[in-house]
Amino acid sequence: MLERLWKKILRRRRFSLWTLAAFVLWLLSLVYRAAFALKRRSTAGRVKAGVPLISVGNITVGGSGKTTTVELLARFLLDEGVRVGIVSSGYGRSDQSSIVEPGYRIQNLDSRVTGDEVRHLADLLPRAYFSIDRSKSQAAVRLGETAQVDVIIVDDGFQHSSLHRDLDIVTFDAAVPKRYMKAFPLGILREPKSALTRADIIIITRANLSEDPGELQKQIKQQCPQADVYRAQFVHTELIGRDRRLPVKYLEDKSVLLFAGIGNFRPLVRQVTALCSDLDQAMELSDHQHYDDQLLEQIKATAERHDSDVILTTGKDWVKLGDFAFGREIYYLAQTIDLDPGEEKLVRDIMQKLHLQRCSS
Repeated sequence: MLERLWKKILRRRRFSLWTLAAFVLWLLSLVYRAAFALKRRSTAGRVKAGVPLISVGNITVGGSGKTTTVELLARFLLDEGVRVGIVSSGYGRSDQSSIVEPGYRIQNLDSRVTGDEVRHLADLLPRAYFSIDRSKSQAAVRLGETAQVDVIIVDDGFQHSSLHRDLDIVTFDAAVPKRYMKAFPLGILREPKSALTRADIIIITRANLSEDPGELQKQIKQQCPQADVYRAQFVHTELIGRDRRLPVKYLEDKSVLLFAGIGNFRPLVRQVTALCSDLDQAMELSDHQHYDDQLLEQIKATAERHDSDVILTTGKDWVKLGDFAFGREIYYLAQTIDLDPGEEKLVRDIMQKLHLQRCSS
């Protein structure tokens, strides 16, 4: 509920009844900035994991493609024979115990134990090793001690100043309107844009949804000359259901009900609208939404009211739906990242910088 209220204030018109609430958020943003700066200065030292460590993070709250980037890097590195470990806090999970397990075992755990993003990543990366803990530093150390990994990727680690990183990758969402680029909670910035100067690699995600991606890339490169800058767009590769997989063109003549609990919902709506014949309704839920029977019945009833051909959601929502019977076709949209100048170049450069060796077996 608080998240929905916050988004309403952010999306307000310039002069509206929400202006007073925005003033309160401005005051809170001053406190947030001061507290964040104090936290960074008070960090005693950086913990090392014992193996090369890559952080994939951002400077905003909400989704910018971090987890999809983690999946892409891990998949390419695994294909090169590099043993990959992934660290996550398991945000939103109810069980706070530490977990260190390979992906094929994580697949058998409930998302409430692992967190929705980790559970989905494990489905995609059964060969990777996962370490889940509220403290990402401790999770990374535990993973390094297993002797099962050659490199560790930390999901959402850019602000984790107590953990030593050998490479910082930042995803920057080009689809976010400029008016939202203010300090949290008045806007979505965890840190000012000047924090990008700490990054080694910057990936401009959803570049295809930017008004001028070339100009944005030029501005970032001028601000961060030390960083390699890539442009990226999300590509929906297929629809994945409980018993079949279909190409996305299947939606061309279908009416769709979309629901999802993700940080940045509006770009997803635009993408789905372009894929289907008719978008009956787009239900925006809270990020890391918990699904109970009441909400699932509400989604089902909405689809029945519109007589939607297909119900559509995201991968991290999918792992929380269980075996609920929606009474019609339901899929999640599988997606990957298309990089310019290319995924192969990014992975090759990372392996060279971290001195990772290809395995021929």
